[in-house]
Amino acid sequence: MHSEIFVAWFLTVFPLTFSPGPANTMFAASGATFGFMQTIPLMLGINLTCLIQTLIIGTGMGELVFRYPSLTSVFKYMGCLFMLYLAYKFFRSSKVEKKHVKAPTFWDGCVLEFLNFKFLSIPMVMFSQFLSPNYSKVGQVVIMTVALNGLNMAGNCVWIVGGDAITRVFSTEHAAKIQGYVFGVILVGVAIWMALK
Repeated sequence: MHSEIFVAWFLTVFPLTFSPGPANTMFAASGATFGFMQTIPLMLGINLTCLIQTLIIGTGMGELVFRYPSLTSVFKYMGCLFMLYLAYKFFRSSKVEKKHVKAPTFWDGCVLEFLNFKFLSIPMVMFSQFLSPNYSKVGQVVIMTVALNGLNMAGNCVWIVGGDAITRVFSTEHAAKIQGYVFGVILVGVAIWMALK
């Protein structure tokens, strides 16, 4: 990428990857409840799935979604149900001792991202705006996919650290219980937002 194209790419993709959404909300909630280190498996699951989805869209197979738009509704509602399941885990974390509650797993991250159709708009916008017919399509798709994944991971870390910082400020057991309820309610709100969008 030439420097001016990279700047345009960055200014387009940065706000999309750092903005609140199902994955970033989950990172903040998990960071606050379980800390940075225990949230890493969730982050790896989400980002591996992002990488695969981006490559699929970049190579043109994402056209399946355009041919069968009803698929988006199916995934949207499945994603809402999964967010409600994750919210339940946070509600549960506020009722039992933290040592008995497991942090979201790598597979939770894979499922969450697979059902997160909000993310799919990012590579669609990116490839529609920045793929050039003057260069190898495969090379461009790989470079942009790796760059997008790097930016995603940076944004994930910001959301996790922000959530973890909340825990450090509110470190009492009572505050931890309240956090479980608050983040559970936020995840329910995100599920409702996804369903209505």
